[in-house]
Amino acid sequence: MENLSGNREWVRRLLGLESPELLRPAAVRRCPLDPVGSIALERVEVDTSDGDTVPCLLLSPEAPAGRTVIAVHQHAGKFSIGKSEVAGLCGDPSMAYGFRLAERGVRVLIPDLIGFEERQRGWSPAGTDDEQLDALMRIAQGSSLQAKHAKDIATLTTWLVEEPGMAGILGIMGHSLGGQVALFSLAFDARLSVGVVSCGLGTVASFASHRIKHNPAWFVPGLEAAGDVPALARALHGQKVLVTAGSADPWFPVIGVRAVLAGFGPGVCDTHLFDGGHELPAEMMELACSHFVDAIS
Repeated sequence: MENLSGNREWVRRLLGLESPELLRPAAVRRCPLDPVGSIALERVEVDTSDGDTVPCLLLSPEAPAGRTVIAVHQHAGKFSIGKSEVAGLCGDPSMAYGFRLAERGVRVLIPDLIGFEERQRGWSPAGTDDEQLDALMRIAQGSSLQAKHAKDIATLTTWLVEEPGMAGILGIMGHSLGGQVALFSLAFDARLSVGVVSCGLGTVASFASHRIKHNPAWFVPGLEAAGDVPALARALHGQKVLVTAGSADPWFPVIGVRAVLAGFGPGVCDTHLFDGGHELPAEMMELACSHFVDAIS
């Protein structure tokens, strides 16, 4: 592979995708739902160019602060839960970062990733092997599950850029799988100028050395040979990223976290390494919200 690591063209080629600006929704449908207190709630369905539909929840505060964040849910092996947990409608309250951002005046778009909640595949009775089968089929076709995630997020970003009233600073946040998707999306798409990666940073090499069977979207063909995840970090320019990570996170060995952090260019990344595991503590939630509200002028 030609060594283009450290720039967005390399990321685009690694994922086998068009430029993110060319990834446009085929159709968008919006339907108002009952508000949550003072926060307006909508269902948004975005049809993608590859024939999928991405169901989302859109949270709009009374007086948006000129910031819109795509909030991406965790994995946790719970395929029946996706966007609704991040919106604070079910699941773990500590994962309701979409709702917490909306409380702080940020407009938030929360999608279901492929395989979760309304996008479960339904290929087997329990669904436990569906994600791995999907990933393997995509690899056989010359793509990857991570490319699908990045393509869906870029399509949503194009809609936000072009939709009247959504203009302003665009960002992305996620925990675990959501943080992983946020990192790849930031490296792929410069339109996302600010991001938060919570417990979603590591290297394929560290997963291999610690024998960690991660979600299959991590295993993008050619990634490790071209510099592993630090090469993604080097692709970020003109963006502001907050990384929070637990020093005892069993899914993301700290040696891999530090390797990726060393890849970010000057002024791109602020880091908070806390004593803990694979979690989003209240103090890290506050830092994340402040990062979007206060850090970008």
